[in-house]
Amino acid sequence: MESLTDSEQPTSSQPQVEGSQSEGVDLLSFNRAELAAFLKERFGAPAYRAEQIFQWFYREGVQDFAQMTNIARELRQNLAQAFRIPEAPVLSRQISNDGTRKYLFGVDRGGAVESVMIKQPKRMTLCVSSQIGCGMGCAFCRTATMGFHRHLATSEILRQVLGVVKDAKNFDDMFQNIVFMGMGEPLHNFDNVMRALSVLVDPKGLAISPRKITVSTVGLVPAIEKFGTSGVDVNLAISLNATTNEIREELMPITKAFPLERLIGALRALPVKGRKKLTIEYVMLHGVNDSADDLRRLPKLVAGLPAKINLIPYNTNAGLGFETPSEDYVRHWQDVLTRKGINTTIRWSKGQDIDAACGQLAVKNLEKRKKHSIALNVLESVGAQTRVNSNATLSSAS
Repeated sequence: MESLTDSEQPTSSQPQVEGSQSEGVDLLSFNRAELAAFLKERFGAPAYRAEQIFQWFYREGVQDFAQMTNIARELRQNLAQAFRIPEAPVLSRQISNDGTRKYLFGVDRGGAVESVMIKQPKRMTLCVSSQIGCGMGCAFCRTATMGFHRHLATSEILRQVLGVVKDAKNFDDMFQNIVFMGMGEPLHNFDNVMRALSVLVDPKGLAISPRKITVSTVGLVPAIEKFGTSGVDVNLAISLNATTNEIREELMPITKAFPLERLIGALRALPVKGRKKLTIEYVMLHGVNDSADDLRRLPKLVAGLPAKINLIPYNTNAGLGFETPSEDYVRHWQDVLTRKGINTTIRWSKGQDIDAACGQLAVKNLEKRKKHSIALNVLESVGAQTRVNSNATLSSAS
């Protein structure tokens, strides 16, 4: 299947400059090059004015054009009339027992999205959303119960980041990493995510190192190929979660369009620079994708890829009916994969008590699917209705 369905098509490449003349154009909808082109067309301003505005707004946090004192007064007045600078109101903020914070941000058209400030031993990681809901239908992800509502505009993505930057002052902390692993499939909303990334890594923008940013995908092969030639040199994570097409199709319907063979082929063709590695994410679902055979197949599947594996024990709090394997069994997988020469880490859940962990994000009043029946349907389909205790396979999986 070469073409994407309507719900899988990437967005257009033009910045969204919605807004009436009276309310102004959204400043956050532009990257620096687009802003320079807009300023030249509208005011005949030189390109360096965009650099100045970016530095004042993103680096200095100045939102009043009148305070941008190295810009001519007349132009400042014109800018104040031409642009609006929206914020994402914090509709709620929850704090986990482990220090993780979950934000519900208001966005345009009455929408809302969740972002998470993940507390880790040596750093903070910000997890942002790229869509309201998600159309990929992954069986283990609570966001999928919302269905797909719409893509977030570039501005709405950036507003999450800026909103957390502002609120972090109340806690005297700041994130060191950003992951696009919140609500939505980032590469489905390709152009808006790429534009937001260009602002995040821009030295005159938020100036975040590309190596500190990771974009996750379910495996939209055409978008992965486009990502490889985009010039935005951030990290890529692939949500794999199965070692056969049969199991993966049940867990991740996108596999029907882009089976494992094609996905792995696309990953092999990516231009991965230097020591950079792809991240293979593997959500471990007890009795579904964690058999001894899966453990034998996984190293063969990723053989030759410049990749590391991130094992993610399923969060039972997502309420979808799956179970998580024991901690000892997860560590056994890590040991086996490590002995085979694969750098393997485990992502232990953070923020479970506030529904902020991996696979738990969802705006509750938008959830549609009956959660309790999802895992049962998958288990019946993969022939795992009678599950074998995965701990019993510890020795046979080596």
